[in-house]
Amino acid sequence: MINPRYRFPQSGIARPQSLPPEAGAPFLSTYIRFGDCGGCRVGDSRPVIPEILGPKLSGLLALPGVTDLLINGHEQVWLQRAGGPLESAPSPFESEDELARLAQVLVASAGRHLDQANPFADASIAGTIRVHASLASACHPKTLLSVRVHLDRHFGLAELQASGMFGEPELQLLRQIIGRRENFLIAGGAGAGKTTLLRAMLAECRGDRVIAVEDVAEIGLQVGHFISLQTRQPNIEGAGEIGLEKLVREALRMRPDRIVVGEVRGPELLVMVQALNTGHRGGGATIHANSFESVVDRVGAIGWQRGLAAPEVIAQVKSAIHWLIFIGREQGARRILKIGRFQ
Repeated sequence: MINPRYRFPQSGIARPQSLPPEAGAPFLSTYIRFGDCGGCRVGDSRPVIPEILGPKLSGLLALPGVTDLLINGHEQVWLQRAGGPLESAPSPFESEDELARLAQVLVASAGRHLDQANPFADASIAGTIRVHASLASACHPKTLLSVRVHLDRHFGLAELQASGMFGEPELQLLRQIIGRRENFLIAGGAGAGKTTLLRAMLAECRGDRVIAVEDVAEIGLQVGHFISLQTRQPNIEGAGEIGLEKLVREALRMRPDRIVVGEVRGPELLVMVQALNTGHRGGGATIHANSFESVVDRVGAIGWQRGLAAPEVIAQVKSAIHWLIFIGREQGARRILKIGRFQ
């Protein structure tokens, strides 16, 4: 049921369509379900490729439009260009040892380590390249590399609207969410554009001290008073790990105007919700979900992992999160599909 007190304050904004909640999602109310607005196909703005990547990996990333590289052992390379399908590409690597050494160098350049004791690692390189590496181990017989290229240029809400990610009414609503310091959660699948939208919304927070908590630095806000805190993996003795939950608690002590979690998938959600329920307004986060309605189940599952009943967790989230924004891909284009509230 739509909250009757909600109004769009600007007369030029179309009133959202009232839609009944879908079966199985009694805690969600859809305010806007978007029609055809073309979809976001932002122009390519290639970053400078760091030398640490080496000539072979750099050559693959320099191919026109490449945003993702998936390397499954030294013989198999797949790439994706700006929302298109996966394509097979010739591998430039000559052996598993060569690929494994490259993976270790990339991870080490970000101050992390990759070895048989810790065969998995994430790394952010020069703020524009994200790498996930998996060494050959009992988990998989080959070294695996997943590389994502972030555009060097960051786009604001107006530019995303002009590109077709959403329409003018939605642009005004997103700006109202930021202006009123309402808390929001951006949901969607992998590569849907969650971080792109989050970054664009945060760019509207000029003058605010924004503290982001991330596994790997991706938001990289280039305007305003922005600080990014990154998790730390344990050292070779297994000590010194700093996770998202601890970072959220530390961020609360740093006098933030807004707290942002790059991606919630565990107990850090509960800490963030508690913070938002005690007066920290204007916060945001992203969460992986397959649909608008499945976010409720994801939230309940996170609480269950901590031994909490799903209704208890959902009640806290309902109190803390004002808006849920679901973003996805349609016909290769990123677009906001729904905006709604927990109710």
